[in-house]
Amino acid sequence: MVKIRLRRVGAKKQPHYRVVVTDSRSSRDGRFIETIGHYNPRTEPATVEIDAERALYWLSVGAQPSEAVKRMLDKMGIMSQVPAVRRGQVSLDEILAEVDASRVQAEAAAAKAKSAEAEIEEAEDEAEIEEAEDEAEVEEAEDEAEVEEAEDEAEVEEAEEENETEVEEAIAELVSAEETLDEEIVEAEDAAEPEVEEANDVDEDESAEPDE
Repeated sequence: MVKIRLRRVGAKKQPHYRVVVTDSRSSRDGRFIETIGHYNPRTEPATVEIDAERALYWLSVGAQPSEAVKRMLDKMGIMSQVPAVRRGQVSLDEILAEVDASRVQAEAAAAKAKSAEAEIEEAEDEAEIEEAEDEAEVEEAEDEAEVEEAEDEAEVEEAEEENETEVEEAIAELVSAEETLDEEIVEAEDAAEPEVEEANDVDEDESAEPDE
């Protein structure tokens, strides 16, 4: 029996496969009849390249695909056409045209999806930029408020310092005035002391005179 299956050709931990037509009795990596495609599971999405014309030919003559290859051919729309080819209801050219049309539609859908993803990413980037700008404005407003608060506190501290200075100056003036007053009192007492003594002497003299 003829099989269509995958044949690994990739290096260790880097799998890559050929889609080959081979005798079912051959080993996995043994002799094969023809290579009709490639499969690379390491890409995103996985890369599948199969010659639709050769695949249809081998399927139409009885070749059996493995489960993995069958899934690939189903996605390409090839497996559903095999019965009609075997019955001779449609030609390979007609089927290949349909396969090409399906492939073009799939590529267009993939391109549209990719464009939509790009638009979504762009919108998300713009939203992130706007959010960052809003956060920056909030931070700037907070910084300005902090600066204003600091300025107000500085003004209050300055006013308190000015008041303390004025109070200290007033106290100093009061102390100076008291000292000046004390000095004036002392000077007045010193100046008045001779007069008091003279007055006392007069009183004593008058007291000493005999009565007539």
